[in-house]
Amino acid sequence: MSFVESIKKDFSLMAILLIPMAVAINFVGGSLALALKLPVYLDSIGTFIVAMLAGPWVGAVTGAISLLTVSITDPTSLPWTMLAAFMGAFVGWMARRRMFTNWWKIAIATLLVIIGSVLAVVAIRYIVFGGFSSHVSSAIAAGLIAAGFPFWFAQMSSSFVLELPDKVLTVLIAVLVIRAISDRYLLKFSNGRIFVDARRARRDAKRGVEAPTADAAPHA
Repeated sequence: MSFVESIKKDFSLMAILLIPMAVAINFVGGSLALALKLPVYLDSIGTFIVAMLAGPWVGAVTGAISLLTVSITDPTSLPWTMLAAFMGAFVGWMARRRMFTNWWKIAIATLLVIIGSVLAVVAIRYIVFGGFSSHVSSAIAAGLIAAGFPFWFAQMSSSFVLELPDKVLTVLIAVLVIRAISDRYLLKFSNGRIFVDARRARRDAKRGVEAPTADAAPHA
C-alpha cells in the first residue's frame, strides 16, 4: 500500500464523521474543566479517541481543527494548534504500534505522551511567547524563576505539573471509551483491528486461566 493510499484508508467515512464529534467532546471537556476550575485541561479527549482509532493523520487533523475552532473566539489559542496536531499525530502513531492494547504498554505510552506534550508546550511557549504566556503554568514558571531556579527547569517543571494529571486522565478516558466500543464498530476504523485483536487475546487468556479450575472441580 502506497503512502497516499494509507492516508486515504485512515480517512474512512466513519473517521471523517467522527472528527466533528471529537471536536465537540474537546470543547465540552475544556469548557467543563474551565468552569469548574479544575487543574486539568480535558480538551484533548476527543482527539486521543480519534487518533487511537483512525491513526496519526486523522488525529493531527482533529487536534488542529479543535484548536482552530477555539481560536475563532480566542486568537491567543492559535499557536497551540501546532501542539494539538502534534499530540494527535503522536498518539495515533503509538496506537498503530499497539501501545494502547494492555495496561503496561498504556503506562509507557502515557509517560511518552506527557514528555512529548511538556517538550512541545515549552518549545511553543518560548518561540511564540518568549517563554511566558497567559496560562497558569507560566505563572508557576515565573514563581520558580523568582525563587532562584534556572529558567529551563522552571519551564519544564511548571508544564509537567499540569500535563501529568491532564494526560493521565485523558489517555485513561480515551482507552476506556475504546474498550466499550463493539468489535463490529471498531473494525470500521484503520486501527480497529489492533484493538479487536487485543480484546480477543484478553478473552483467550482469561479462558486459559479459568479452564483448569473448571477441569479440576470433579477431582476435588
